[in-house]
Amino acid sequence: MMLHRLFGKHDADLKTSHWDRGRFVSECTICGREMVKLPGLPWQVSSNPA
Repeated sequence: MMLHRLFGKHDADLKTSHWDRGRFVSECTICGREMVKLPGLPWQVSSNPA
């Protein structure tokens, strides 16, 4: 977890990802933060303050 905080390498949980309003939504398997993926782009941590 400490390295995750230092380097910010997030890993989307593909088993729980789902389609929502034109994007894929998932959570980081390490910290649980929401991640989103637009078609053709890589997974990113969501900027929504959820």
